[in-house]
Amino acid sequence: MSNRITRRSGPTFRRGWRQVIAIMTAACFMLGAMSLPVVAGTAPAKTVEAEVKSGPEISLNEAITMALVYSDRVKKATREIDRTEKLREQAAEDLDFIPIFPSGNAYLEMGWTNILTKDLQWRMSKKSLTAEEDAVVLDTCKKYWDVLVAQEKVKTAQAAADSALKQLQNARAGYQAGMATQAVRIGAEAQYRGAQAALEAAQNELETAYIALNRLIGKQPETKPILTDTVEFDPIVVYSLESEISRVLIECPQVWLTEQKVTLQEYLKDVMVYSGGEYRPYDARRIEIEQAEYDAADTKKAFKQMTRSLYYGVMSLEEGYAGALEGVRAAEENLRVVKARYEVGMATRSEISAAEQTLSDAQTRAFDLACQHAYMKLAFKKPWAYLSGMSAGGA
Repeated sequence: MSNRITRRSGPTFRRGWRQVIAIMTAACFMLGAMSLPVVAGTAPAKTVEAEVKSGPEISLNEAITMALVYSDRVKKATREIDRTEKLREQAAEDLDFIPIFPSGNAYLEMGWTNILTKDLQWRMSKKSLTAEEDAVVLDTCKKYWDVLVAQEKVKTAQAAADSALKQLQNARAGYQAGMATQAVRIGAEAQYRGAQAALEAAQNELETAYIALNRLIGKQPETKPILTDTVEFDPIVVYSLESEISRVLIECPQVWLTEQKVTLQEYLKDVMVYSGGEYRPYDARRIEIEQAEYDAADTKKAFKQMTRSLYYGVMSLEEGYAGALEGVRAAEENLRVVKARYEVGMATRSEISAAEQTLSDAQTRAFDLACQHAYMKLAFKKPWAYLSGMSAGGA
């Protein structure tokens, strides 16, 4: 009897120790994951959410208003209207003091050509102000949306860094408990360092975007305004591209100026003496008209081509956005499947984190494309503002 008892108690005793060892191993793993210190160089990068909430609330319209008020280019264009108006008034007054001469008199011709030129400069200065305002509005929209995109990138990078940190802690705990290899631990450390570097890069990009916006609206560089408006994707509606091109040619200040110069040269072809009292041969005057016509034609061609290019750029972004939406839907479905597998014990928490990261990346890409699309739509409506922004950026 005693022998039978001994044989039964032996296996029972061994099974008990297996359970105790399994429980202790799991406990060590959990304690390691919760309390394992992060070694130097792997501390989580600072989140910028607190900083983002430190500034005043600004809507897009408010930002545009501030930019127009603060813009030196708009101020300069406004003063140019005043300057050219004074010159135009002076030219008109000077004409009153010219004695009556027969047609072809040099003094009379010079007086009339002077007032015509000054009048054209005055009218163009008003067109230039409108063009500068359009450029500031377009630039403000872009920089406002650049901040929104940069914020989304920081959020995505922050989530990726948090997920990588958790995986690193688990890998270290598993390695300490003998349940993971050194290669797994080293790989997790490398992955976290990469995620941390990406987060820091995203934060730097956000800082740069804020500085650019603040410079435009007259705020201090370190200000972190809360942007209250966002971007909703809205497909462009164009019934006729040719009609849009015609509209651009009618509204474009640069095209208007070149056409006015043609009109002025056509008048001046009958003026033998223009400035300085020098005689102007008729053939030279005809060539000046042709040159003005070439300038006008070239300007029209340039804006026709630019308008077409901007339109097809918008359409390409719409196609890209549609593809990005499919990527978001696929990522959402993948996350749903991974969560369902996790509920039945067929997936790990790390797989859920990876799926969530994929979804966040897809959403950020879609939002970035929506912002680009909104900007290009405005550029398509007013390509002269887009051109002005490009020129300012190149300068």
